[in-house]
Amino acid sequence: MEEKIRRRKYYLGNRELLIIAILSGIGGVMSTYIGYLGNLLNRLFGVPFGAGQFVSGLHVFWFILAAGLIRKPGAATVAGLLKGIIELLTGSTHGVAIILVSFTQGLLVDAVLLVFRRHNLVSYALAGGVAAASNVFVFQLLYFSHAPIAYILFIGLLAFVSGVLLAGSLGHSVLEIILQARPFRSSIAEEEMAAATAATGTRAKTRPSVKIAITGVLMALLAMGAVYYYAVIYEPPWTGPRCQVEGAVANPLSFQLSYFEQHETTITAELIGQVSHIPPQEYTGIPLKIIIAEARPLDGAQKLRVMASDGYEVEFDLPKVLNDDQMVLIKENDMLRLIAGNYEGGHWVKLVNRMVVE
Repeated sequence: MEEKIRRRKYYLGNRELLIIAILSGIGGVMSTYIGYLGNLLNRLFGVPFGAGQFVSGLHVFWFILAAGLIRKPGAATVAGLLKGIIELLTGSTHGVAIILVSFTQGLLVDAVLLVFRRHNLVSYALAGGVAAASNVFVFQLLYFSHAPIAYILFIGLLAFVSGVLLAGSLGHSVLEIILQARPFRSSIAEEEMAAATAATGTRAKTRPSVKIAITGVLMALLAMGAVYYYAVIYEPPWTGPRCQVEGAVANPLSFQLSYFEQHETTITAELIGQVSHIPPQEYTGIPLKIIIAEARPLDGAQKLRVMASDGYEVEFDLPKVLNDDQMVLIKENDMLRLIAGNYEGGHWVKLVNRMVVE
């Protein structure tokens, strides 16, 4: 009997694995949209990256739900691993590294809850904050080894606050609503709530309707934003990278790089960013000036906006672009990337899908 109880406490059953699969699937798909929101924040604050950490807690939100519904060690870790794999398969710009990032976040959620040995607002908030901040340091180890420590600590703090609010606090509120509705509650959660009721001699208080309404509105807004993103903006990686040139042009374009293959050239460029550096190396692609010239900009056009499918955007002076031999559009990992050799790293745009002449 003791062995059976122990197995129930530590081993994941079929129903619990199904819950993890559902949450990981939704979280993996939503993470692409959350990355888009992050880039919108970068544009709002006028920085190439960093401000997006304000929404990083939403990546961890799903692990809090998994841990809170199942109440068994390892639930968030398994959810993190599966979510990372789904993100990779749905076209994450981070490549295989996203699996490590997501796995680490889930592992940290489990670790914090194991130390606390309680599932409450405080433990969820701390777990969410630590897990959300971990992405900054994992990416630092993988990509940004030369970043100033003060900058890393600052955006790590932003991520921690986001994790506390959007993963821990929001996750706790959503869990209360779900557990009251009783659709997915695991046997462990049922036993813990029954024990709490027996100890106090009272039923758990119903949460204020205002809190439920606020949580519902926030979740609805996120859902509607995701629907709009996937219906209007998102381009599946399996369709092949395409780009549009529009705006003040006589010949709007919708093309793949193969259309300009006769103009393919190789340049040598060095990426010098605020927190990253890539030594000089060769890049083979299509000169941007050739593509824009094919679209035939109208008289008086002065600007070129280059936009990515994840919401990132940079602006160039059009006359300079038309005379720049160090700007090429390349195909890299099934996406289009702008190499801007004469500009700092923030102007090297990944996931290019649209260019607007103004």
